[in-house]
Amino acid sequence: MLAFQQYFCITQDLKLFQQEGGWDVVQAIAQYWCSRVVWNSEEENYHIVGVMPPDEYHCTVANSVYTNAVAQRSLKFAIDLGSQLHFVVPEEWKEIMKKLKVPLDKSRWYHPEYDGYCPGEPVKQADVVLLGFPVMYPMEPEVRRNDLEIYEPVTDPQGPAMTWSMFAIGWLELKEIKRAQQQMDKCFSNITEPFKIWVENSDGSGAVNFLTGMGGFLQAIFFGYAGFRISRSCLKFGPVYPDDIKQLDITGICYLGSKLNFTLTKEKTIIKMTESSSNLHLPALEVVLAGTGEHLSLKEGQSVSFFTTAGWIQKESVLP
Repeated sequence: MLAFQQYFCITQDLKLFQQEGGWDVVQAIAQYWCSRVVWNSEEENYHIVGVMPPDEYHCTVANSVYTNAVAQRSLKFAIDLGSQLHFVVPEEWKEIMKKLKVPLDKSRWYHPEYDGYCPGEPVKQADVVLLGFPVMYPMEPEVRRNDLEIYEPVTDPQGPAMTWSMFAIGWLELKEIKRAQQQMDKCFSNITEPFKIWVENSDGSGAVNFLTGMGGFLQAIFFGYAGFRISRSCLKFGPVYPDDIKQLDITGICYLGSKLNFTLTKEKTIIKMTESSSNLHLPALEVVLAGTGEHLSLKEGQSVSFFTTAGWIQKESVLP
C-alpha cells in the first residue's frame, strides 16, 4: 500500500485508481486488515495477533508495532483516496483506523517491537526503526532517537544488508552525521569484488546480487543525505552532509510529470527542471525555501539556486 500511496503523491494519477484496477487493490488491502483485527475489551482498542514482524527472529507476536502502523496507514490512505474518488468508504475502516493499537512505552518513551518485547532482546534486522522511514509514522524526535538508541546495539551484526541504511536515515533525520556514517560504513561490507555485487549477509552468505541491500543503500542517499520525503502536497528536501562529501548530484527525479536534477553542496543548491509535464492537467512547479518562505518558479531548461537549506517542491501558487 505504501508504494501505491507514494506513486499517487508523486504522479496524482487518478486514472490508475479509477479505471485501471488500482482502487481494487487498495480496497482489498483495507478489507484484509479489517479481517485481521480483534477487539480487546480491556484496552478498548483493536489488536492484530499472530504476526511475524520484519524481525524474523520472532513469530506469532501480538501487535507488531511496524505491522500495526502499516495497517493504520493503509486504512487511512484507502479512506482518503476513496473519499476523493467519491466511493463509499465503510465506516468500519474509519473505526479500526482510529482505534488500532500502535504500541508506545510512555515510561521509556520508545516503541516496543511488539507486546511483551523486553529492551535488550536481540532482533534480526531493521524493524521498529522503519516507523520513522519509510512509514513516516508521526512521533516526537525524542521517541525517534530512543528507538534508534535501543535497537541499534541489539540488531544482529550479521543481519541483512538493507538494515544499516535504515539506521543511517534515522540518524541523518536527527542531524547525527557521525552516527549515520558509522551505519553507512557497515553497508560496504556487503559488497563483493571484483564486480561490486551485493550479498545478503556481510560474511558472504545468503542471496547474491541482493537487490534489497542495493535499494536500501540508494534510499540512504535519496532520503538520508538529500533528505527527500514524499507527501500528499509536496516533495520535501533537506540536505545533510558529512565532511568527506563535497557535492551530491541526483538526476532524473520525477515529480508531477516533470523531471528535475539536483546539485547539492554545503553552501549552494541548484535545481534544474530538465523536462516539464506535457499533461495540461498537471500544474507548474515551484521551490519553497523553509527558512525564508521564498518561492522560486521552476521552468523547463532553467535552474534555480539558493544557499543550501531545507525546502520543498509543490504546485505553483497562484498569487492575486
